[in-house]
Amino acid sequence: MEFTKNLLLNFSILMVLLFFLQMMIERQVQSESIRWINLLFYSLSFIACIVFSTTIANGVYFDLRQVPFIIGSLYAGLSIPLFIILVIIRGIVGINYGFWVSTFVFLFMVILFCWVRKWFMNLAANQRVGVSVLFSFMCSLILMMIVLLKQVPIQLTETWVSFLVVPAIATGFISSTMELIRQNSLMRKQLVKAEKIEAVSNISASISHEIRNPLTSVKGFLQLLGEEDYPVEKRNEFLKIATEEVNRAEQVIDDYLTFARPALEQVEEINVQDELSHVFSVLMPLANMHAVEINQVYSGNIKITGDRLKFQQAFINIVKNGLEAMPSGGFMTVETVKSTREVHIIIKDTGYGMNEEQLNRLGEPYYSTKGKKGTGLGMMVTYSIIRAMKGRIKVSSIVGKGSVFHVIFPNPHSSEKLRSQNS
Repeated sequence: MEFTKNLLLNFSILMVLLFFLQMMIERQVQSESIRWINLLFYSLSFIACIVFSTTIANGVYFDLRQVPFIIGSLYAGLSIPLFIILVIIRGIVGINYGFWVSTFVFLFMVILFCWVRKWFMNLAANQRVGVSVLFSFMCSLILMMIVLLKQVPIQLTETWVSFLVVPAIATGFISSTMELIRQNSLMRKQLVKAEKIEAVSNISASISHEIRNPLTSVKGFLQLLGEEDYPVEKRNEFLKIATEEVNRAEQVIDDYLTFARPALEQVEEINVQDELSHVFSVLMPLANMHAVEINQVYSGNIKITGDRLKFQQAFINIVKNGLEAMPSGGFMTVETVKSTREVHIIIKDTGYGMNEEQLNRLGEPYYSTKGKKGTGLGMMVTYSIIRAMKGRIKVSSIVGKGSVFHVIFPNPHSSEKLRSQNS
């Protein structure tokens, strides 16, 4: 039983090392880095197997070193470097009869693997597992037969059965795990690719939809101007409408460019109270139209750094959405709070509110809670601007009771205070 226990211990160590191998590979993108990680994993596997090997006779050790050798040769294509590493490690243990047996058998396996690997990789997943098991069984059998040629006594049935069966089972289990990991990795890549394609499709559809409408209007008015002799006043009216539609198309393009390139054009010190007061003064006619009462509570002279115009654009989108969510009247409150490290801007409304799905999709391209009335661009641009200013936004909402937009920016003076304290 001691021999079987040692083989199972080898198998357990190999599974633990395989787990860490996959964790390290997941974080690498360069093929050269992955190659070196594989070599490190298989080298550690050889060392672990030989350290916990069982002595059958003088200079003859049985363990599971052929398992990582077979897996690494077939799946990673590392048969030659693995052979060199294995020979060096085994040579450190001692150059004796067992060393030459191991060298001969694994050299034969190297030649075989170099010949069949391309064929092996073209097989189906379950076929690759079966072939790996077959090679493992064959390697164990050859090793035992060569040992017997030296008339080394292997009398226990357990030794025969264990060394023929356990390596094969271990190879099959590890090979199956490798196949499962490969399939999961492929599925993740396909999923990421599908999500990118879907995002591009949605944005393309959005651009097409939002730009086609104003361009269709412009085309129609230009055709009218060319077909009949309208009075000057009528022609000016047509030109005015066409110009407005072109400006609207330009604004849509600017919104997308803001989302695609959120870099700030001009970084300056922003007085939060002044800019928010400006935002509410711009939107006061809309608030009066919807009978919304606005309450502004500002905490001292708060300043942040960023692009002033983009700051205004972001909060105009937030406030405008809140006002439009209260068509029958309501209350809106804006509050600013400054902490040691952060600046908080909290905007509350008593509008329609949003459900969980709407909250999760808020800020996505081509998604609007207003239905056909919205373009899905406003909040997308808002999120992009806030991220560019190193801020973040938290939104909570209850259907029928209203929403809370909590925008958090870093306090630019916190780092200055920290530097002055350290000095």
